[in-house]
Amino acid sequence: MAPLRHPLYVTEETQMEIIKQILTNYSDTLPIDSKTAQAIARGAAPEEIAASASAEGLHALAGALFEALEEQNATGSAGESDNSVLGALDSRLREFRSQLPDHSETARAIDRGARLEEISEAAQQEGLTSLAAMLMEAEQEQARG
Repeated sequence: MAPLRHPLYVTEETQMEIIKQILTNYSDTLPIDSKTAQAIARGAAPEEIAASASAEGLHALAGALFEALEEQNATGSAGESDNSVLGALDSRLREFRSQLPDHSETARAIDRGARLEEISEAAQQEGLTSLAAMLMEAEQEQARG
């Protein structure tokens, strides 16, 4: 009998398949001249596609991709010991920031070193649900101590 896997465990390969499915589902609905469609067509990284989608107001697509990327990053690599939100917060904020256009309120809040609460609010308003969720988790971890 094969060993049972924890039902919530998702491999990186499975996560990439989920991202491919998301892109396949959305790609047919995008105008050809869309920067997001062009990024998908040239095989850009999911982070770049999510940033393009966010900049073009395609919040459902951007949110779905950021959520899938968040899940992928949360699983970490084998042997990785620091899965706490606070432990990864700085690098995740830098990663998210690099994908956002300069005119984004979330980007501006990150650039000026705003409180997590303010960045989270801006992210939520811009449809960046996985970033907002990560920031809310970080706020909770800070409150716990």
